[in-house]
Amino acid sequence: MDEYQVEKTHINTKLGEFDFYCFCWGEHEEDNILVLVNPNYERVPLIRVQSACYTAEIFRSLDCDCHAQLSESQRRISKSGGYLIYMLCDGRGAGLLNKVKGMELGITHGLDTFDAYHHLGLEQDPREYDRVIQIIEYFNVREIRLLTNNPRKIEGINSANILVSREPLEIESNEHSSPYLETKAKKMGHILSEFIK
Repeated sequence: MDEYQVEKTHINTKLGEFDFYCFCWGEHEEDNILVLVNPNYERVPLIRVQSACYTAEIFRSLDCDCHAQLSESQRRISKSGGYLIYMLCDGRGAGLLNKVKGMELGITHGLDTFDAYHHLGLEQDPREYDRVIQIIEYFNVREIRLLTNNPRKIEGINSANILVSREPLEIESNEHSSPYLETKAKKMGHILSEFIK
């Protein structure tokens, strides 16, 4: 496994107090993974693995559920204990520039995010979870309750012999996010009861 450095401090947030870790694998910003930790859980911690979504998390775009998922995860982990693992890779790992290209194809050509990535010759979800697994192992955790609607994320972590059970993290759609969430459900296999009847 790749070697990394780790540093720790403590932060107070609107949604609770957390130990704050930075795991660093290299000199580039995306080589860092940030982790909020509330160690006060009974047996099996909640874990959220979230990739950056700067349009939603910084600029509060209404076109996806990413900001709401991040806040809800942080709230639940503050209450029940666990780990929020934040990957600095936007666009489902395809990069911010490609994400913006895909968004513009949606506006100019009516392509959903799935078809836009296909048009650009990109993998739908190129994220790998090896570093996430290293972080989970750093905390000596062998069983988790994963906050996700994405079966691929479950498979990626299950592959390391970490016992994973799913905790749904569904956010009700709005008029702007509905097309995006429907695409995730119907074309990418995400478990979203609002769109799977």
